[in-house]
Amino acid sequence: MRALRETLLLVALAVVCPSISCDRPRVEGPGRSYEFIVLEVKGQSLSVEVAADAQARTLGLMHREHMDENKGMIFIFNVPSIQKFWMRNTLIALSIAFLDDSGRILQIEDMKPKDERRTVSKDKVRYVLEMNQGWFERHGVTVGDIFVDFQEKVARYRG
Repeated sequence: MRALRETLLLVALAVVCPSISCDRPRVEGPGRSYEFIVLEVKGQSLSVEVAADAQARTLGLMHREHMDENKGMIFIFNVPSIQKFWMRNTLIALSIAFLDDSGRILQIEDMKPKDERRTVSKDKVRYVLEMNQGWFERHGVTVGDIFVDFQEKVARYRG
């Protein structure tokens, strides 16, 4: 029933958003956090939506048709573990970065829309960042780069 309500709301938003310049669905309630943090890496500033609870992490970027260039989503888990992501109901091609506790990028992978194969972290991580596909490459951000003041910016979301 909840999935049906979300689908109906997203359909309604598809009609409204073009006229009010929405860059993401304005979904109220479970699964959408509405909290953003600004992350910085190699002189690039990005605004990322925080997915720090189970519902927000499960819904992720599903059903969205567009995401602005310097926006993304950071998934925050309570404990480091091998993370597995897929693209079920995700319409945007994404690049995913797996980050250690210091905010260092350990791995970057590209993911295709609606692909249900798992993208798996090579290491146990607590943080996963999704951006538009190619964002890291376009901005010269690579494995080993570290986000500025990362611990301070994510501290309030850790369990």
